[in-house]
Amino acid sequence: MKRNIFFASSIVFLAFLAGCAGSKSGGSGDNLEIPTNMPPICRDIDFVAQPDMREMCGVRVSHSKAYKNIPQQRYLIKPAETSIVKSNGQLELRFQNSLPLILDGPIVDELVFNQDTRLQKIRNSYDYHEIYTKNSGRIRIFKMGIPTDAGNTYNFCYNIPEKKGNARTRSVAMGNRIEAMSCADFDRLVAENTKKK
Repeated sequence: MKRNIFFASSIVFLAFLAGCAGSKSGGSGDNLEIPTNMPPICRDIDFVAQPDMREMCGVRVSHSKAYKNIPQQRYLIKPAETSIVKSNGQLELRFQNSLPLILDGPIVDELVFNQDTRLQKIRNSYDYHEIYTKNSGRIRIFKMGIPTDAGNTYNFCYNIPEKKGNARTRSVAMGNRIEAMSCADFDRLVAENTKKK
């Protein structure tokens, strides 16, 4: 009888230790708080397989359900440093030195954000054009084709307005202002510019 009690107690104790080890390592990694401003050296690290790298990269384990609202991020292949961040069910397209742009439509439900996909860059297309006109001066526009995990690709088009003022009146550190435009207008401007050449 005593042997059975000891055996049962041992199993419970081992299960407890395994549970503690799992919570310490972050389990599947779904409860890891991963910063969206990590240095490049930390972006390709699997923090489930390499828990010793978490502290150095600012990664924490969340012990509450609040981690569902923690921003999650995936990088695009171009331009460099461009990423898509999911926060509170909303997608933001983020470029260096510019304000985030909201991505609407079906893409919101078709991009997966978890520990496995975090290490997979989104293989997007990027079509950039600088158009010079007599009246408007320089027009900078680009189109991004963003593929989703559901197998669809969605196009988003943008215009980069010229910064106002001159070198003396505007801050050198001032970021680019990016505005959404229709892809029909993008295609028309590119077609017209190609015809002129």
